[in-house]
Amino acid sequence: MKSISLRPFAISLALLWQGRGQIISPSANVTNVAIDLLDGSHILHFLDVVDAFGHVSTRNPDNASQFIMSFAIAPALATSQSLVTYEIDNATAIQLTFNTSVTGDAVPSGFLERFIHSQIYKAFPNVTGVVHAHTLNVISFAAAEIGLRAQMGSAGSVGTLTNGTPIFDFDSLPTSVLPEDAPHNLLIGNEALGDALADMFENGSEVVLMKGHGMAVRGTSVRDVVFRAFYTMQNADVQSTASLLGALALGGQPPAGLSPRVAMDAVAAFESDSLLSRAWALWTAQVDQVPLYVNDLRS
Repeated sequence: MKSISLRPFAISLALLWQGRGQIISPSANVTNVAIDLLDGSHILHFLDVVDAFGHVSTRNPDNASQFIMSFAIAPALATSQSLVTYEIDNATAIQLTFNTSVTGDAVPSGFLERFIHSQIYKAFPNVTGVVHAHTLNVISFAAAEIGLRAQMGSAGSVGTLTNGTPIFDFDSLPTSVLPEDAPHNLLIGNEALGDALADMFENGSEVVLMKGHGMAVRGTSVRDVVFRAFYTMQNADVQSTASLLGALALGGQPPAGLSPRVAMDAVAAFESDSLLSRAWALWTAQVDQVPLYVNDLRS
């Protein structure tokens, strides 16, 4: 179902923006992280973590007060010419990352919810990757007001909090954050809402569920946060099945999940460079076989 080729569209988009001005070569650090950012966008779509909506970003490795993500485009269609460098302060667009002659108001419209990313980066200086996704099986847990708990080693970053992952509830926001006359549409469209979401993260979990909406995931790199987002989705499936089986068992109980020690040690093992690289090699090989995805920084 993902065999439709949009390569001509991607090439045309690149030529369009090249026609607007000179293409600037960013540093090797920025180029390398942008390669992962494009791969991450495509991988998240390939693995059904995102659809037409959702996004992944990275902190600028050359300037910690900035982050990079695509402008408002479906993740599957992202190319180098859709990447934008933003100020973390107020999520302000600076320029197209690979065409610095396109600046300020000339930059195509960004995602309204880029404030998810800016405010998480602002709150957590060690975070260098953020994913926001509307993954269905994750939404189900927030709808039931049940937090996720790590059920398997590859999802250790989900954590083992007593009540599970925190759940961000739009309806619970004070009027100082969400005035009565403001849109109550679940979208994180300003700094105040982004700060409220970032404040929900707790030590011991890298995930916040968003009721009626999806999830926000923080990580130590693009590869790390994509890994965490995918295995959060997988963990939701395991926890759902285990909950059902537990309810059917005599004297049934919900699944306890991993112990804190096991979850913590599992994060260190499964999110090590060697295992992340193994997963990343498979995922990039898979997306490279699908013409829909164009990473023009390495293809």
